[in-house]
Amino acid sequence: MTYLHEYKILDNNIKVEYVFSTVADKIKVIDMWVDDKPHSVNWMGPEARTRLMTRLEDDFTNRMCGTTNDEPYDHSIDTVDPDEPTDLPGVTVTDGFETTEEDEEMFDTMIDLDRDVPTEDEWLEEKVLTSMGV
Repeated sequence: MTYLHEYKILDNNIKVEYVFSTVADKIKVIDMWVDDKPHSVNWMGPEARTRLMTRLEDDFTNRMCGTTNDEPYDHSIDTVDPDEPTDLPGVTVTDGFETTEEDEEMFDTMIDLDRDVPTEDEWLEEKVLTSMGV
């Protein structure tokens, strides 16, 4: 059984027919079209080919897990440009990583030196107890 994955990059409509090979244990592209004109994976650069295969693996996983819908998914919205302000509620972009307000509440990265770092006496006592097997 083959699958058809459709997506859009800039103004180009891309359709990829693919299959999962149980012999090779990977996805193989059967046919590809860009704006209804035949295209080949061999014509793509290595980075573009890697991105395409990642898209197809994600599409295949979504189909097998039942998390896909009937509409073509626009993958161009998957990444948030750290240089652009985002209008997504509760999302902050820091150094290219997305964090939500819930993440910030869940993880406190502040270190209380008086509480978290043992004194020399506490450290020595722990070391003695550990060596004694207590």
